[in-house]
Amino acid sequence: MYLSANSFLSVAYGIARSLYLCVPLTLAQGAVCAAELTVVTESLPPLNYKENGNATGYSVEIVEAVLQEARIQAPIEVMPWARAYQMALTQPNTLIFSITRLPDRDALFEWIGPISSRQIFLYKLKSRKDIQIKTMADAAAYKVGLVREMASTKEFLRTTAFPESGIDYAPTVESNIKKFLVGRVDLIVSQDWSAAYLMKMEGRKPDELEPVLLLDGANSYYLAMQKQSDPALVQRIRRAFAKVQQSGLLEKLRLKYMR
Repeated sequence: MYLSANSFLSVAYGIARSLYLCVPLTLAQGAVCAAELTVVTESLPPLNYKENGNATGYSVEIVEAVLQEARIQAPIEVMPWARAYQMALTQPNTLIFSITRLPDRDALFEWIGPISSRQIFLYKLKSRKDIQIKTMADAAAYKVGLVREMASTKEFLRTTAFPESGIDYAPTVESNIKKFLVGRVDLIVSQDWSAAYLMKMEGRKPDELEPVLLLDGANSYYLAMQKQSDPALVQRIRRAFAKVQQSGLLEKLRLKYMR
């Protein structure tokens, strides 16, 4: 069979790409081939964020250790949560973190393992003596800042009857805290570690914040994979995570990032 130069190059490229994407993974059952892994997260410091153009943070270091243990090389992409979540729902062989495990998400993903506890509060600034809140009904008199598509936002909307006119949406936690500090919103919904870290990033003291209501303390952050991902790849990452978990690394990183 005769192949033109262009056809030959196309076939050669396809073979080379297949070899590149097919990474041999040694499992107890023998050698298997796993397709390219995509790793996505959002900016939620100090768990995951960008510094000098590179992904870093508590959860990022855990994922890097898991990938190293699994002998898999894959870049970690930091993007808006709505985009990362959509990729993890629809694109096989996608690993997502730090994702909250909720009942309505349970069947949507392959869950790798928990990486952190999670407490979500409704915050105000201590200096705002005009804001007096004891119940969610009291909070409805003020404007609250939420981040689009985040689990904390979905839970807040599902469990409260907060008026839509009192909600201001932001694309990221960074933009949400900025609006909060300049008075564009009166309250924010935030994870406790993240709220403290974001205040430091803005040159403010974490104790300027006052948690007024605990919204959720029962759920945890996880690593998860798209439901139709290669089973051998999922198993490989689960085993690697178990080894990292047993190594004591998670506790060391908590001390490093959560002080």
